[in-house]
Formats: sequence, structure tokens, C-alpha cells
Amino acid sequence: MDNPQPSLHCEDSWEEALASNRRLFREADRLEDDAYRIIESGMNDPGVLARFSEAKALADAQRRAAFLDWLRIKRERAASKQDGN
Repeated sequence: MDNPQPSLHCEDSWEEALASNRRLFREADRLEDDAYRIIESGMNDPGVLARFSEAKALADAQRRAAFLDWLRIKRERAASKQDGN
């Protein structure tokens, strides 16, 4: 989840930052899909709920990280526009 963030002072850097952020969200989606696949296999296994909960928590953490990264990009973009960049 730790990605070095590009400097956001030119349009290419903004595009790189947004592309990186989309990858974070796609990874969160993949993790969530994996979590739901665990319970799709059936609830007969007593450990399935625990495995689902753990996998879902991982997906949720990834989504939070992606959202916080998006907010950072949005703040930096707004600050850049105020500075005239």
C-alpha cells in the first residue's frame, strides 16, 4: 500500500498520480471480490466467516488508503491551482 507519490507540479505528474490512485482502487476492488468469493463457496465451513471478515477488512483498509490518497491528490491539485500552477 506504500507507493511513492509523484511530485504534482505538472499535468503529467497529475495524470501519473491519478493513474496510481486508480490502481489502488482496483486493488481494493480485487481484494473485496476475493473476500466475497470466500463466502460464495458456502457457509458449511466453520472458518469461512472468519476468513471472509479478515479478507474484507484487508479490502476495506486498501479502499481507505486509496480514498485518502485521492483526497491528498485533490488537495494538492487545489493548492496548485491557487498558486497558479
